[in-house]
Amino acid sequence: MGRWLVAAGVAVLLAGAAGCAQSESESADGPPVLAPGAPGESASPATEEQLAAATASMRHNEADVEYVLKMIEHHNQALEMTELVPDRVDSGDIELIAERITTAQGPEIEVMESWLETNVFGPARENPNHQNYCGLQDEESHHGGDCVPVDHSDMPGMATEEQLAELEAAEGAEFDELFVELMTTHHEGAITMAEEVIAEGENVTVNQLASDVLSEQRVEIERMRTALDG
Repeated sequence: MGRWLVAAGVAVLLAGAAGCAQSESESADGPPVLAPGAPGESASPATEEQLAAATASMRHNEADVEYVLKMIEHHNQALEMTELVPDRVDSGDIELIAERITTAQGPEIEVMESWLETNVFGPARENPNHQNYCGLQDEESHHGGDCVPVDHSDMPGMATEEQLAELEAAEGAEFDELFVELMTTHHEGAITMAEEVIAEGENVTVNQLASDVLSEQRVEIERMRTALDG
């Protein structure tokens, strides 16, 4: 979880630096952009290299945005499945794995929603090249006009409503086996999505989020298989 929170913090700092950089370029008489110092040291004026890095870190493309929009819903379904575990599970190992999934993916959703608000639905909307994506905005954040639809139906690994109903009806060893089957497929789909955005996206923060998904969910797949075999 710490890596996600660090990534979110870095994204906010870089966004602020990029915004300040723009303000400074518009008004040379304004206050200088400050770069945070090491622990115990005061901030100092940012160098051109630091400002350039901050600006570059804010770049994102359609692949980045669609990945984050889809992964939020993908994670939400995983949490829907883990909510069923305590009352139905037989294996203590699988219950522990479900707790880890809940603990990891809840904060990950918050980080992704924050990234969208900062880069897509928030101040970034003033960018003339901004695209207004349908499906997530509430009435306050929606700016009106045409929006770009995001198709969630093609997300790999998502369980069907029938499969979720079957999982909810199962108990004991039957539940354990079906949970591992559905969650393994779900994780494999998330890995596919992460690999695609790493190849096609350009945002530094989204790339880090996707890289974390790759490493975390590969490990969880092995844990689930081991727990079921044990």
